[in-house]
Amino acid sequence: MNAKELMSIATSYYNAQDYENAQLAFLKIIESDPSNASAYTNLGICFFVQNLLEEAAECYIAANKVNPNYISALYNYAHLLLLQKNYKEGFFYYRSRYDERIRGNKPGGVAYPPTQLQGNEELNGKTLYISHEQGFGDTINFIRYIPIFLQTGAKLICYVPESMNRLFTLNYPQVEFITPNSDITFDYNTPLLEAPYLFGTTYESIPFGEKYLHVDKKDLQNFKIKHSLDKSDKLKIGFNYQGSQGADAVKNRSIELALMLEYLEQIPHVRLYCLQYERSESDDALLEEHGIPNLGKEIKDFYDTALLIESMDIIISIDTSFLHLAGALGKKSFALLKFHPDWRWGLRDERTNWYKNFTLIRQNKPNDWEGVLQNVVQRIQNG
Repeated sequence: MNAKELMSIATSYYNAQDYENAQLAFLKIIESDPSNASAYTNLGICFFVQNLLEEAAECYIAANKVNPNYISALYNYAHLLLLQKNYKEGFFYYRSRYDERIRGNKPGGVAYPPTQLQGNEELNGKTLYISHEQGFGDTINFIRYIPIFLQTGAKLICYVPESMNRLFTLNYPQVEFITPNSDITFDYNTPLLEAPYLFGTTYESIPFGEKYLHVDKKDLQNFKIKHSLDKSDKLKIGFNYQGSQGADAVKNRSIELALMLEYLEQIPHVRLYCLQYERSESDDALLEEHGIPNLGKEIKDFYDTALLIESMDIIISIDTSFLHLAGALGKKSFALLKFHPDWRWGLRDERTNWYKNFTLIRQNKPNDWEGVLQNVVQRIQNG
């Protein structure tokens, strides 16, 4: 069996979450071809998703040693360093994502370099174009750096998806927010996710961990009146149970609505509200059967989502852009995290400097959402 066939088998095992057999297959490739950087990297990923960081790091370093030009090893090593809160090195290696071998397209549609910001430029009086990159949650997470960019004296033009324009324009009126394909000129550009690297962020120096976004008070009051949210004397809990309808998000970061309700309905003296944007017809029917208001259907953009969140007392959510928005608004939230979490959340902490009003509730083993939900219910009941 040749290396290509073994790689296909190993990948199949990995996709089935059979990491033991995937590791054995990748090791066979390495035994027959010790210079195969791809096999080392994929073996490292197998360890990484099991939270075996020391073993994963050894594999990524080995891949880089046999082939220093294999960018995927650096990119995955960056995620490992970030998960360990080593932001100085992590965000440096994270820059490898610009390599076309990692991503064929460039963030924001702008060519990098020659004008990409490196961190040592004089920006006073210059025009800086900042572009959305990756997911909605990433943009919400890193938009906190806008005030720091403004301190450089640069004029800021920022591309974000249209669904974010209303929210961000309210919060950062000094910035020109644009839509895709706008005709612009600028002196320098940077993806928004470069900000921690450019400003030398460490875990301890993460800015604006308490709150950095808000909604208009009058809009919020009108929203509460419209949906009779100003009359309830019960604790209002808003919940979100799945990510966007992308395959990986639904598979790895979603909780069945029926399971969510089974646990949340155990909490006495509260009023539950579904704030889920994308829902199936069966979920809509289940919510109606349980008499739970389905406010997610009110969402047209992220400003509407922010109004929903601000109308609640507590938010319970899996790791989505919705969760990031709750954190940016400073809302008390329970973040429901899978066994192998996003790098922002670390591996063990219950709190995070990214959003200081969060309580992080983790799976103790893969796919164990029951334990997570039971933990949340107990914490709310105990006050």
